[in-house]
Amino acid sequence: MKIFFILCVALLGGSYGPENSDELITLKVRITNVENEDSNIMIAVFRSYDTFLTEDMYRQETVAVKNFTETEVEFLLAKGEYAVAAFQDKNKNGDLDRNFFAYPTEPFGFSNNFRPLIKPPHWTDVAFQVNGESVIEVELN
Repeated sequence: MKIFFILCVALLGGSYGPENSDELITLKVRITNVENEDSNIMIAVFRSYDTFLTEDMYRQETVAVKNFTETEVEFLLAKGEYAVAAFQDKNKNGDLDRNFFAYPTEPFGFSNNFRPLIKPPHWTDVAFQVNGESVIEVELN
């Protein structure tokens, strides 16, 4: 019985659900205002309010900066609501460095080019719909 269950899951697992390749849509994220220096751009895609700005990202990508001030990264996503956060990891430590007041000291940005002043953005400030192939821009500041 256990082998039958595993076989059914293996055969049917990829055929149904939101990640079916027939239902995936390309989201292009264009990162602008990149400081041209030896560093990385860290990009995170979030799918829900509950996981926004946590380590539980829906998708993530790291791009090495090599002689450019703008880059574009593609993600394959199901239709739905998403938010994007990005930062330039200037010292390549994998973290968004912050000052004494917890404000980022490395360039960062969010979808909808929302720019928080004091506290992190709310999901409604940065969320957007993916219904068809889309391009969004995130300007680092």
